[in-house]
Amino acid sequence: MVVTIRDIARRAGVSVSTASRALNNHPRISLKTRQKIHAIADEMGYLPNYNAKTLTSGVSNAVGVVFPPGEMSTSANPFFVDLLMGINQELRSRNAVLSVAIANTAQELVANVASLISQGLIHNFILLYSRADDPVVALLKQQKVQYVLIGDPLEKGDWYVNNDNWLAGQKVGEYLLRKFNTKETLFIESQPELGFERKRREGFQTAMKTAGVHTETLRLPQQSQRHVDQAVAQYLGTRKTIDGIVTTDDLIGMMVHQILWQLGHTDVPLVSFNRNKSGRLAGEMVRFVELYPEQMGQAAVRVLFDADKRSEVVPFNIEK
Repeated sequence: MVVTIRDIARRAGVSVSTASRALNNHPRISLKTRQKIHAIADEMGYLPNYNAKTLTSGVSNAVGVVFPPGEMSTSANPFFVDLLMGINQELRSRNAVLSVAIANTAQELVANVASLISQGLIHNFILLYSRADDPVVALLKQQKVQYVLIGDPLEKGDWYVNNDNWLAGQKVGEYLLRKFNTKETLFIESQPELGFERKRREGFQTAMKTAGVHTETLRLPQQSQRHVDQAVAQYLGTRKTIDGIVTTDDLIGMMVHQILWQLGHTDVPLVSFNRNKSGRLAGEMVRFVELYPEQMGQAAVRVLFDADKRSEVVPFNIEK
C-alpha cells in the first residue's frame, strides 16, 4: 500500500496543505508540528513523489548549485567536493536534491542556470563563490529566484555563508612569525577577483607589515598546468631567501609543495588554506587552515530555507 500525504494528514489530524508544508520544512509551520509530521511520515514509510510535486507546484524540489566559471571550478577541487557533501547532506534531511551548473565561461554558465530555471523549474540556488558584477547573480535577480552566496555579500541584503577570511589571513601570518620566525614570505593566489582570496592576502599582508617582515605576492597565470608549474618553479628558483609560503587553496599547495621538494627547499614552511584529505600534502613543515567546507555547505542550505537566517560565518582553525 502506497502511503500518501492525505494518509499522513489524517493520522496527524491536520489539513493536507499543512502536512505537505511540514514535510517540506516550510518556515511558517511550527517546528513542533514539522517534527510531529516527519515522525508520522517515517513511521508510516512515506516516500515523497518528487515528480508529482514538481508537476503540482510548478517548482522543483531541487536546489541549483553553481560553480564558478573556469577550469578551477571543476568538481576535482577538494574544497568544492566537501561543500557539495555538506549541501547534499542537509538537503537530504529536507527531502530535496541538488542539481549542478558547471561551465568554462561566464556566458555558458548563465545559459546553464537559465536552463535550470526554465526547464528544471528550480527557484533556489547556492553559488559556491561570490564575485562582483556576476552575470549569474544578475540573472537570478531578474528571474526573482532566491540564492545564497558562499563568500562575501555583494550588496546589502544578500544572503551568504563565509569564513572570516581577512582574520584567517592575519592569523596565518602571526603563526608563521611565531612558529618559524619567518623573515621573507610569499603569498600565492590564483583568482583574487574572488573576494576570499583577496581578503586572505590582505589579512596576511597586514600581519607581515605590522611585524616589519617583507612579503611578496605571486598570482598564478591562467594557463595550462604545465606552464603554471614552470612559472612557479622559475619564481621560487630565483628567490632562495623565502622562508615562509602561504597558498590560498590546497590545490595550489600541493603543486608548490612538490616544486619545493624538486628544488631541494624542504625546510620552507608552507601553510595551505583548506585541509586536503588526500594525504598528498603532508610533512613536518606543512600546516593547514581548516575552513570546514562541509559545515559551510550545510549552513548555506539552512540560510536558504530557514526563515530566521540570512547569513552564517563558519569558524576556521589553524591546524598545528
